[in-house]
Amino acid sequence: MSPKKPPVATNIPGLANGRLSRAPGKAARPDRLLTALLAVAVLGVVLQITVGGVVRVTGSGLGCPDWPLCHGSIIPVFRDYHVALEWSHRATGTAVGLTLIAATARALFTKPRDRTVLWGVSGTLALTAVVGVIGAAVVLTELSPSLRTLHLALAEGVVLIAAFTWAASAYAPEPGTDGAGSREFRLVAIAGVLVLVSLLSGSYAVWRGAGAVCPSWPLCGGPIVPASALTWIHVAHRVLAGLGAVLALAAAHRAYRSAGAPRALKRAALAVLVLVVAQVIIGAANPWSGFDQWARALHLSLGTMLWLALIVTGLLILRPALRVSGRHSASAPDPMEAASQ
Repeated sequence: MSPKKPPVATNIPGLANGRLSRAPGKAARPDRLLTALLAVAVLGVVLQITVGGVVRVTGSGLGCPDWPLCHGSIIPVFRDYHVALEWSHRATGTAVGLTLIAATARALFTKPRDRTVLWGVSGTLALTAVVGVIGAAVVLTELSPSLRTLHLALAEGVVLIAAFTWAASAYAPEPGTDGAGSREFRLVAIAGVLVLVSLLSGSYAVWRGAGAVCPSWPLCGGPIVPASALTWIHVAHRVLAGLGAVLALAAAHRAYRSAGAPRALKRAALAVLVLVVAQVIIGAANPWSGFDQWARALHLSLGTMLWLALIVTGLLILRPALRVSGRHSASAPDPMEAASQ
């Protein structure tokens, strides 16, 4: 018998031969329905944040002055686009909540011993409820910019926990590896934190009335040293956004170029690269267009998509082993790759 070839060395734990490593045969088989429900929840939250951004920039927050009904009805008369936008924002949130309730029930039924999935989906549902309550308070009481920023921060937190729970339902850490200790993961994590902080600082600037105080790009215009508190707030957002963009590009490049990086990780890294470029262009388009509504709304949406892309990139490093049952061959194709072909 010929000697066995040594395994291919990789820079990312849990990766082998350029593909996602398979979990041992005893690993639990993923519940496709649960995984699909969690994926829908993640995309639903991103959509809700996007619609919320449109509501904010169009001044449609009071399109429905009451809560939880809209003008006293479940489905109101759409007398103008303000009502339609605010109702759509709420309807999307309701759909996300119902999806998470279904996912929680499914997890209790199919994965009663998987604490990671159970705690993840339950925590996502609970945090979504908190976001809904704060959103109701914003509508009813015109709360401060700080609390409105907290509302967005918690919504972005829902994206994080829901995405992690999705990954936990389909992937398991490779035994004997430390994905969280890899340089790739640390760089992605730092970039993700900076992107989130810059995203929240931009929303805070808008709610403080500092969103349009800098009429030029990349510099603010006027004196080099900001002359007002509002200008300082806007400049701080631009500095944070610039640092986040540089680190996100570096993290994506490192993940993409890592030896043995699987297709799924490469695609996530490419998504980060594309979204960073698009976000910079749209960020510049805000002052160039006179802070038109489409540019402001798209800026927030792309920021959330970039945040999600960084989360997925990190999760593909952190939890690289695909859950399979003993009946499946270790050489079976990755469902993420098969779905994209």
